[in-house]
Amino acid sequence: MEFFYFIKATQKSGKEDAVIWFTAKSEARANLQLDVELEDAGIETGRGKDYVKPVRTDFPVYNDLPEVSAVDYTWCKRYELEADQRTWKIKQLTEEAREGTSEQTENISTDSSSAKTPVLTTVATLPLRQRILAQFITDEYAYHIDADQKKMIQQLEMDVDNSYVQNMLLAAENVEPFKAATEFDISKVVADLKTIFPADGKRTELAVMIQFFKAWFGTEHIDRGLLVKEWAKDNRVSVIQRTTSGTNAGGGNKTDRNPDLKHDLDSLDLEIALATLPMDFNIYDIPGGVFRRAKEIVSKKESPFKEWSKALRATPGILDYSRAAIFALIRSAHPEYYLYPARLSGYINANLTESNHSEPLEETLVAARHDPEVSWTNEVATDSVVETGGPESSGKNEEAQIDGETQPILEKVGNGLFSIEGLTISNIQADQPNTAAEYVDNVQMEETGNDESTNGSPLSEGQEEVVIGESSTETDSDATALNEDSVHHKNDSADMLYTHLMVDIESMGEKPNAPIVSIGAVFFDPASGQTGPEFYKVISLESAMEWGGVPDASTILFWLKETSEARSEIVMDHAIPLDDALLQFKDFIAENAANGKDTVQVWGNGATFDNVLLENSYARTGITCPWKYWNNRDVRTIVELGKAVGYTPRHEIPFEGEPHKAISDTRHQVKYVSAIWQHLTEH
Repeated sequence: MEFFYFIKATQKSGKEDAVIWFTAKSEARANLQLDVELEDAGIETGRGKDYVKPVRTDFPVYNDLPEVSAVDYTWCKRYELEADQRTWKIKQLTEEAREGTSEQTENISTDSSSAKTPVLTTVATLPLRQRILAQFITDEYAYHIDADQKKMIQQLEMDVDNSYVQNMLLAAENVEPFKAATEFDISKVVADLKTIFPADGKRTELAVMIQFFKAWFGTEHIDRGLLVKEWAKDNRVSVIQRTTSGTNAGGGNKTDRNPDLKHDLDSLDLEIALATLPMDFNIYDIPGGVFRRAKEIVSKKESPFKEWSKALRATPGILDYSRAAIFALIRSAHPEYYLYPARLSGYINANLTESNHSEPLEETLVAARHDPEVSWTNEVATDSVVETGGPESSGKNEEAQIDGETQPILEKVGNGLFSIEGLTISNIQADQPNTAAEYVDNVQMEETGNDESTNGSPLSEGQEEVVIGESSTETDSDATALNEDSVHHKNDSADMLYTHLMVDIESMGEKPNAPIVSIGAVFFDPASGQTGPEFYKVISLESAMEWGGVPDASTILFWLKETSEARSEIVMDHAIPLDDALLQFKDFIAENAANGKDTVQVWGNGATFDNVLLENSYARTGITCPWKYWNNRDVRTIVELGKAVGYTPRHEIPFEGEPHKAISDTRHQVKYVSAIWQHLTEH
């Protein structure tokens, strides 16, 4: 917003009246800036001083405005306030006086009787689209425009064939900070856009413009110059990150990391911790046990990680180097270098070099001790072989030998289910392999099923094995116990492999970027209502927000009005970090899906809520979502189908447990979805 102040001199001072103007985000900031500018100009205001307290006026519509943020003593010689003491008008001058001030008013048309002004329009009074175009058609900050410029703006706005202008306007309307931006910020961002993407250059996509505008407004003022430089080099960074020494940390180059990973100084710390471990492994598909040990090192700030982290966090452009280069640097160093900070810095400066960040050289991978065979994928595959009794890739339900014992054949019964009645080891609790997916990579599980049908009923694309865990009911037991292991609920008829997974989350917002505070999930068969393994985790709200979750006020108020039992869902002392919960949920699906994640049909209560919030949380943490988007299923859609045939069991089936507790809501959704499914298929 623009702020224009009249600084009136007292009569006895004999000094000239003055004005000053500048832009500020709020009136409070403007008042602070005014005090600073007056002090710098040596002007004292108030009782007994040469000037009275400044008065804010309407912003004048003239083309000879004083320089921004500068105290001007000539303005009041040409202009005066109307009777309302807010509106400026041109002073009525004598011919002699008019001649004496002709140099200062050369752009003002006058006649013998009175002065006439050109027809000008203040840019700030225009609609957003025209305000943007006003800055677009000028090379400097435009305070106001004349009639010709306004006509040009209107023509550009209506020119649908000008893809550059139309994409710019659409992008601006889809970036929220743009709508509240000052005229000065609009001028700067438009100028920067033209610098990166010249209007007469190749076509710029709408999505790219939106990405740039979001990055620009999300960057601190002092770093916007660096942001433009990075974008001009085709490094489309979303934010300028600085090292602990204050230099640019980089992050704009394409590296060997998963492009979906949010790589910052915190993810760098995790890589440093991994590199300090003695074992060799696949650096792009981290085994679960290795990953958890690295997180422990970071949290406890153990040596030598602590020393390496301090040194590398101060290295300019550190985020531009590949993961392989970081591993190679640390694993090639003398084991005692970390004890001497100066020697460690010298070693880093001398040896951290790389020509191709996206494709590390073979010798770099060798120095990094990259071992593709020791990976999370192989870890899960090995566990799966042990659990199922045979190789995953067999494509058939064959007998297998494990420790000299023969495992029975799984008999298909239709509807994507398999009977396991013949198992000789029934009712034995299976230990959950505590694996954790590496936070960047997409793990594909091999198929074990086929596409045959039984009794004319087509099978689903894959099948999921029941992992019988410890029997559990919803009793609001100790929070620590809940988050130590996934909650598993064994139905009396849990002798099937499931392909349907019901999910419910609790969150602190309704938008896709809302922070998730708990996850509940139950495998089930809608054709029979049988349920299988369950998953329940409570997530730290602080962690969810640190990973980019944004709460909203209405949801906060909603939780405040709920019962203390319901509120415990978001204030649990032993809640776990978001990334840990997502990794465990990913493991839960992988462990209980006989044919891999690609076959799991995930049900959420709302096409744009549960599943979408989970998918966005996976994206923000850099962890691959464990199901395919085409397997999303909507609870509300099947409820509407039930209503269409006059069947509404949702409120007829008694609710068990605590409302707004993720696992309780999930179990209830399983019941009424299964009831509707069976009712529809019967007819």
